[in-house]
Amino acid sequence: MAEERTPEVARATERVVSTPGADLRPAQRARYMRIIGTAKELATEGGYEAVQMRAVADRSGVALGTVYRYFPSKNHLLVVALVLEFEAARRRFADVELPGETPHDRLMVVFRASVEHLEDKPRLYDALVRATMFADASSAPELDHLGNVLTELFARAAGIDTVTEEVLNAVHIIADVWMSALVSWAAGRQGTREVLAHTDTAVTLVFDRLERLQRAS
Repeated sequence: MAEERTPEVARATERVVSTPGADLRPAQRARYMRIIGTAKELATEGGYEAVQMRAVADRSGVALGTVYRYFPSKNHLLVVALVLEFEAARRRFADVELPGETPHDRLMVVFRASVEHLEDKPRLYDALVRATMFADASSAPELDHLGNVLTELFARAAGIDTVTEEVLNAVHIIADVWMSALVSWAAGRQGTREVLAHTDTAVTLVFDRLERLQRAS
């Protein structure tokens, strides 16, 4: 018998809608996204250190005070950019039938695609991940939202239709391991191969345990 869903589980299976900046008026939203796009350009060119709020304002053609009104710090700005990156990934995979016979196989398709992005634009993604490492309490809502996006992305990729407490915990663990692996990559402690290997091990262990729990219930 499937476990009764708690409110937390129900929320995790609903589509995430609280996209950063979604409540802005069109003109404000356009400035907001232009600021984020400019920050990503600077990060792609010069990494984390190249993203300075004055440089973002100058290149985007937005007043510095306006930049700070939307984003209280550089780290907050880059965290939002990372959230939007993963939201885009969620949309890309939402209606795609991923290859693989098991949840493990399908999840690893997503992780391998993500690692390709790291390798294509290492300075950009290094900057985005570093921002999560250095972010303060002002970025807490965005980081919480990031966790929700990752949970939904991985649950959908795994082909999980009924999300029980055990499944939700499993996906949370995988999301935590993935972010930890990205932090290790940004800090230079792991290469992309090690990131994939570490994640693959975590996915295997988590789903092996989940299958044992489901057989025992």
